[in-house]
Amino acid sequence: MPRLELTDSELIVHLGKWEKLMALHPDVRIPLQQVRGATEDPNFGGASGFKLGLRLPGTHIPYVVAAGTFLKAGDRQFVFTRRKLHTIVIELADHEWTRLVIGVPDAHAAAAHINAAVACLRTDAG
Repeated sequence: MPRLELTDSELIVHLGKWEKLMALHPDVRIPLQQVRGATEDPNFGGASGFKLGLRLPGTHIPYVVAAGTFLKAGDRQFVFTRRKLHTIVIELADHEWTRLVIGVPDAHAAAAHINAAVACLRTDAG
């Protein structure tokens, strides 16, 4: 499963070698200043893929795995989620992707951790 790491300056989505193969993408690195916030979203569609849009490139097996870049209504999003994982949606600004949709074991804790880091960055900058 993807592993999220927060540093002082970036959010990193670490993917295993098979995950990289499915997503057709290496680990994802986002400058923390481009992260707007994160929410847990159990109804997003995740591995079912109904709300993800057109896959280009990546892997999609309905209700099993969704991995890669998806395009819908002009928004590009990087997705990696599998069934039995909880979906977290990370909104981005000024980036090639509009959002990251990542499957994690505890979406509530992951979203809270990201939002705390973003708030701390905003406080330090302001």
